[in-house]
Amino acid sequence: MAARPQTRAVWPFPRSHANYRYTHMGGLMAELVAFREDRLGFRFRLPERAMLGRSAECDLILFDRSASRRHAEITLSGDTYFIEDLNSTNGTLVNDLPISEKLPLKPFDCVKIGQEIYIFEPYLDVITGPAPAALILNAVNESQRHILSIPAIEAASSVSQAQAAYLVELNHALCQAVPETVTKVLLDFLESRLGATSVSILWPGDTGPLNQISFLSFPPDKRLLLGNVPYRSVTEMGHATLWPHIITELFFTSGNRNVEFSDHPCLLVPLYSGGGGRMGLLYLENSNRAFEQSDLVLLSAVAMTVSPFLKNLTLQRQVDDGRRLAVAEPITNLIGRDHQIKVIFSTASHLAQGDKPIFITGELGTGKTSLAKHIHQQSPKRNGRFLELTLSGMSQAQIELALFGQEGGEENIVGLLHLANNGTMFLRHIENLPLSTQRNILMAIEEGLIYPMDSRHSRLVSIRFITSSQSNLQDMVENGTFREDLYFRLTGINLALPPLRETRNDIESLAHHYCARTAKFLGLPFHGLDQSVIECLRAYPWPGNIKELMTECESMAGFSRDGHVVMDCLPVHIRLAAEVFNHGDNVTGDTLLGEAERCYIGKGLSVSNGDTETAAAILGLNPETLIRKIRIYGLDPLDFQAQYTGPTLSRIPGQTNLPSEVD
Repeated sequence: MAARPQTRAVWPFPRSHANYRYTHMGGLMAELVAFREDRLGFRFRLPERAMLGRSAECDLILFDRSASRRHAEITLSGDTYFIEDLNSTNGTLVNDLPISEKLPLKPFDCVKIGQEIYIFEPYLDVITGPAPAALILNAVNESQRHILSIPAIEAASSVSQAQAAYLVELNHALCQAVPETVTKVLLDFLESRLGATSVSILWPGDTGPLNQISFLSFPPDKRLLLGNVPYRSVTEMGHATLWPHIITELFFTSGNRNVEFSDHPCLLVPLYSGGGGRMGLLYLENSNRAFEQSDLVLLSAVAMTVSPFLKNLTLQRQVDDGRRLAVAEPITNLIGRDHQIKVIFSTASHLAQGDKPIFITGELGTGKTSLAKHIHQQSPKRNGRFLELTLSGMSQAQIELALFGQEGGEENIVGLLHLANNGTMFLRHIENLPLSTQRNILMAIEEGLIYPMDSRHSRLVSIRFITSSQSNLQDMVENGTFREDLYFRLTGINLALPPLRETRNDIESLAHHYCARTAKFLGLPFHGLDQSVIECLRAYPWPGNIKELMTECESMAGFSRDGHVVMDCLPVHIRLAAEVFNHGDNVTGDTLLGEAERCYIGKGLSVSNGDTETAAAILGLNPETLIRKIRIYGLDPLDFQAQYTGPTLSRIPGQTNLPSEVD
């Protein structure tokens, strides 16, 4: 059956909607949500006054080199936010139109500064994970007619005899599968028995929007677009749902949110994690035929069959992550020659011999995780595990379950503090630790006792605690949101890491290390960096510090030719760093930017042997976007065939899954 024609709907935000009124104290807070592909879902909550630009003094730092140091300002006046361009070099666009005076912002307005794109209050939830992001659209005028929605348990219990045979077949295949092939078994079944052409799995997670992670997507680059109504129906009410249409596209223009959809049914059923009744979601599309009620019944039973296997798979990944963290890794910060870094790590080695808690401060990406691992490796507890937990984005219940585990409830869960016994526990963003949990952490430090949830029996542990924070804990103590006794126990020993811009002498050695490591991982040769590359790296301000340097080096190594990292391998914004940052805001770099992008695309086509889909994946672009840029720059993919004779890239640069060493 041919797919039904697509229809398009444009739904402007109702200006009289109550959510359009913002209250700075206690009410709905307005946000800017990044909509550029590489930063999709990043949210910036607007204060009463926010400066935007590439200066470190700005509230929202823009990484785009065409942005001015102090580019624009957003201010709250009454119930309305206003945006104003601060005489920037390249201007500020709102809904693709340059602004010349202070302009009120309305929901769905698109703010563009250089290549940075932000949507103002878009009613959009972004679920990230190992699979492509899933976008949950709120306030969508979706018709609820012709919907079949029934409790999934009821649907699963009404399978036919033939469907029951299919389930036995699936269960047998899953039992025989190793963890690496569980998802393949499921996808093969859904394709053969339900004709699925698109599959997405959202699984309950400990962090992230809506407490879900985007766990699996097929095809691998498929992004799930889903309305809030069917999403809530499945994940909160546990209903199996046959929804009358699929959302195919989402974009913002002229202050409107544009949603394109196809009048073709899709299936949504809940997945059961077994933890506190939290449910995930299994989503199916079939572009060849319309789904029916019998398909919904079968898929509901499939979800119940596969849920335990998916749960074991996610738990196995968590255990593997913990084991990987426990493995001693070389500390890249020690490669550097900077005196500050050497003093810090020398001091840390001395302090590691004791058992006192250590508090690490520093900007994001300066290497707090690396320093914590160094302390662990130098300590008497080096033979124990090094475990790390990021507390931001987690609820109180999630934090307590992760740290202390659970005994005697629905299931037994081993907490991280139990696993870290005779080892080291690194707690990032300690400012997010709830008051009730602070008492339990204090007990673990002072008395070595932990109490799993739902258990009356304590466990004796010996743990070295290392913590970090992005907030001023002293202010939190004065405000009564952080215990003073715990504060003094955690911060008695404080190590402060400097930003990379203050240790520029280390950039060359660090870049060489990261490029060499990535090249080895990809099976590519590496013979060093050109001097011009080193100068550009030193000129760039590195707002993301070592973590940003590591990410860029992974990409540069993948694009190197014959093992040499040359100027063409550099990302555009770093290539222009010496020009823009040395000469100030008067240099736009537009011509250089276009030429650099042309070379960048040519490099991707060379590496992919002229294959546009592979080049798009390597460059991190949509295939349609790449084809459009190829036409703009007059490139011919045929000209790039058989030009690259080096090893084949089996992994995309920037997505190498190399262990992260920095925070």
